[in-house]
Amino acid sequence: MNRPTNYLQDTNPFQLAGPPTYWLRQLRTYDPSLVVIPSRQGFYYRLAQRRRLNLPMRITNDTLWKESDTRMLARHGLIPVTTIVATANWSNPLIWVELSNRAPWRMGGAAKVNALLEKQEHQDRQARDQQVSDQLDYVARDAWNFYQMKTGVRSHMWSPRSSPVVPIEPAKPKKAGLVLPSMFVRNN
Repeated sequence: MNRPTNYLQDTNPFQLAGPPTYWLRQLRTYDPSLVVIPSRQGFYYRLAQRRRLNLPMRITNDTLWKESDTRMLARHGLIPVTTIVATANWSNPLIWVELSNRAPWRMGGAAKVNALLEKQEHQDRQARDQQVSDQLDYVARDAWNFYQMKTGVRSHMWSPRSSPVVPIEPAKPKKAGLVLPSMFVRNN
């Protein structure tokens, strides 16, 4: 049985087996412009998109000559999307979520995605600022009570108006729908 055309074997110096045929068919159904190609630099795959390149091959070769994957993708007319580790769990449904997150046109365009990301960053910043403010209020109240005790205005630190000690944990940032499965490696 022939492999789908969205897998390019190229030189494959690490002898990677390639994604399973069912996954390649699902990828072709998801987006026919996406292609998987084994890397020349490491034990992983490059997921790329077929697009017309705006840079002449001469500029690509001169500027990025050290990156053999970049030259390989440019030679095939591909734009890099992400990197997939060779030991990926191909049946993991988060692959498709991640691919959708990396395609702004599927989420309403670049302007909408940018607005969503800025809104999430604003909410994270507000939550972090509120937590810092709460912690500073508690420390300031405690410091005021300690100052009063040291100056002789009060005889002990306990104050009926003070709230009990509550450990404040740092807020964990949440990404709006941007879940990164462990099978993807960020490109540098």
